[in-house]
Amino acid sequence: MKKFFYMSVLVLMAALTLTSCGSDDDGKDEPKPSTKTVNYEASVTLSQDLIDLCNVTLTYKDGDGKTVTENVTSTTWSKKFAVKTLPAVVGVKCDYKMKEGVQLTKEKYDIIATLNHYPTIDGAKKGFDQPFIYTQNQGLRADKVAEILGKTSGRMYGYNISANGEVTTTENITF
Repeated sequence: MKKFFYMSVLVLMAALTLTSCGSDDDGKDEPKPSTKTVNYEASVTLSQDLIDLCNVTLTYKDGDGKTVTENVTSTTWSKKFAVKTLPAVVGVKCDYKMKEGVQLTKEKYDIIATLNHYPTIDGAKKGFDQPFIYTQNQGLRADKVAEILGKTSGRMYGYNISANGEVTTTENITF
């Protein structure tokens, strides 16, 4: 009986030794240094009316995947950097908030914010222009400015870049 007990304990210990608590590969595609040359370029053009009326901030992921937020006070903004690890998510989010005490004194305003951005994979461009806000230079009535800003602030556009360099668009970026 003792022999059976010791043998059972020995078998149980051997079984526990050969099993693990979890998988070493949980299915996630871990970022690795890229073997491809991957760059990201973004430029935003803002109308003067938008700059005059709003505090504008742009948030983006840099080449290391870190979130960066910058205040924008001119009508143009641009960034270019190398993406160091793949997979990666790159993109830009634009936020605007009416400045304190701003008075809407004109009948119409040009409220325009456009984004031109793209990754390049081994020199091949993979992107296009995307509007954050666009009122087609017709002018937006003063009574509609706050409404349009409320609907469009926080828009984001970006790209998912897979480990093998495949590019897909995304509007869901975690900053």
